Amino acid sequence: MFCRTGSERSARRGFHTSNADRDSQDFYNVLGVKKDASQSEIKKAYYQLAKKYHPDANKAADAKDKFVKIQEAYDTLSDENKRSSYDQFGTADPTGGGMGGEGAGFSGFGNMEDILSQMFGGGFSGMGGSARGGGGGGGGFMNVGEDVEAAVTISFMEAIKGTKSSVTITPVVKCQPCSGRGTKKGAHRDKCKTCRGTGRAMFQMGGFHVQQPCPECGGEGSTINPKDKCSSCGGNGRVREHKSIPVDIPAGCDNGMRVKLKGLGDAPIEGSGPSGDLYVRVRVTPSNVFRRKGIDLYYDMNLPFTTAILGGTVRVPTVDGDVEVNIRSGTQPGDELRLRSKGVKKINSSTRGDQYLSLNVKLPKSLTPTQRSLIEQFEADVQGKPRPSDEDKQSPTSAKENDASESPDSSEKSDSDKPSGGGFFSRIKKDFEHFKGSNDK
Repeated sequence: MFCRTGSERSARRGFHTSNADRDSQDFYNVLGVKKDASQSEIKKAYYQLAKKYHPDANKAADAKDKFVKIQEAYDTLSDENKRSSYDQFGTADPTGGGMGGEGAGFSGFGNMEDILSQMFGGGFSGMGGSARGGGGGGGGFMNVGEDVEAAVTISFMEAIKGTKSSVTITPVVKCQPCSGRGTKKGAHRDKCKTCRGTGRAMFQMGGFHVQQPCPECGGEGSTINPKDKCSSCGGNGRVREHKSIPVDIPAGCDNGMRVKLKGLGDAPIEGSGPSGDLYVRVRVTPSNVFRRKGIDLYYDMNLPFTTAILGGTVRVPTVDGDVEVNIRSGTQPGDELRLRSKGVKKINSSTRGDQYLSLNVKLPKSLTPTQRSLIEQFEADVQGKPRPSDEDKQSPTSAKENDASESPDSSEKSDSDKPSGGGFFSRIKKDFEHFKGSNDK
């Protein structure tokens, strides 16, 4: 017995598509499934479409092209690594290489025999040909158990750093008392009279002869006398068992990603073969501090306006702890700073994303008289107006005398009336620093 996988059939054929063709379509739409579809849903959709559009069965002009897209979509979405890359980068190969490299990648279309064999779990032959396969001890294709899905919820920081968790499942397993035979100790199974021990029954579909598991013995090739059935499994040879499965969540895991645990799914209900896989979907609770986009993090920071004007040093939270960041003078509202390699680790890579700081300049809602006076002085200097304190000191009489003493054709101010650039800014900087200190208190 053997089990032929899609990738093995792909390696036997040399047809490949280009990157442009591959990226121009949505694989989920091609198969008609949702983006969170399970592997069993993807497999079921593929089988239905492959049967409908395979060139051996569908002679429409566009059947071949449609089948190529269907096969390509399934090759990508049925492989968890390729699917993860496709969901994140829009392609199964984030490096830009084709999917059809040596020993891997996209296959063209197989023959109808391969598809029907996977669909019905047995041999297939065209009209007039000999049937291939058979169940029980007669060779053919190996039964594979169903995949099992579970979910686990972790915190934002656990997703960033990685963690260990566990899930409880009830997979189908072989009955231990009878070792999966379905009989009592010392009892024997009888050869099936319907299939004569082959485990397979032949039926016709269109112009093809297809084998499927015998409906009488379920593909086993043998039956059990009711009095000889195992009391634990009722003769089925399979039972459900509660299991707690440890799960390693890799650092950098994002919400909605799935972890694959090979061989921990259901055992095949009939016949012998490998168990299916366990897929654990990870749910990540959002952070109250950071926003995540891919492997980059974003943090909204409220910055005092005095720090934005004068510059300074502030402490910023990161996933690795607080760090000090220098703020340059003259920082504007909406400016963004980047902290390199302070983001999320990329799965299966040493690469880390960045953390971006979105600076929101925070203005005070109320001012003390001293603070208001300092702001008014700053405004007057910026607009080139006399400072409010100087206007208060100047009386109306002295103002008239000054106006009378001015020469009619003189339009220049004396040096003493010009703003003292360096002296004033030195004073205003000290005033703002004093204001900043009082505001912090």
